[in-house]
Amino acid sequence: MGERKEKTKIILRETIQETSDIYSFVFDVPESFSWIAGQHGIFRFTDREIEDKDFRIFSFASIKEEKTMIFSTRIIESPSDYKKNLLLLKPGDVMTIDGAVGKFILDDYNQVTCVMAGGIGITPVRSFLKQIDELGVNPVLIKVLYSDDRGEFAYEQTLLDINANYEGLDLEFISDRNLFTDKITEFASEHENKALYYIAGTPGMNSFLTDKLIGLGIDKDRIKTDVFTGY
Repeated sequence: MGERKEKTKIILRETIQETSDIYSFVFDVPESFSWIAGQHGIFRFTDREIEDKDFRIFSFASIKEEKTMIFSTRIIESPSDYKKNLLLLKPGDVMTIDGAVGKFILDDYNQVTCVMAGGIGITPVRSFLKQIDELGVNPVLIKVLYSDDRGEFAYEQTLLDINANYEGLDLEFISDRNLFTDKITEFASEHENKALYYIAGTPGMNSFLTDKLIGLGIDKDRIKTDVFTGY
């Protein structure tokens, strides 16, 4: 067996409650640790025993240029032991991350794109918009449809501020599921296979929207998904 790769230590700076049940965890991270907007990592505690699964996979909501690593997760009234312990973290506490992986990456700003995010699926999308703002590039057209049935939207002001600065960004917050699918149908009918389609949500949402897009004539290789399981 090969030598096990050493994990990177990250130090909690603060916890932010984004909505009634979405929390962001903001960490200081070594300068040597790199990631690309849209990627994810495996996060573990260093100082406590966790019942059941002792790790979770979270997408990075921040970009490296922000000098912090942010992940966000939904924590319900009766959470898992892992998530209970996330809420017990205090500034200065240490977690580890195994690395940055994943191919859910948006980097062609000359390509018309529709990004569909459901609930906590907005986390990698925040990093996409932060990267656009960091580069100062105006996309041809990136349509962002962010759906939450309860009308609670994480990072709302941050997303609005970036959206306002770029004509090529078109961000909509949607709290009606039927309107969400209608907007997707409208976009796909107009742009067809000339566009790319990014979906970030639960396995059920990703499967439903993938099938819907294919039914509208969109080639499967034009669709990219990021699955959020247990977030």
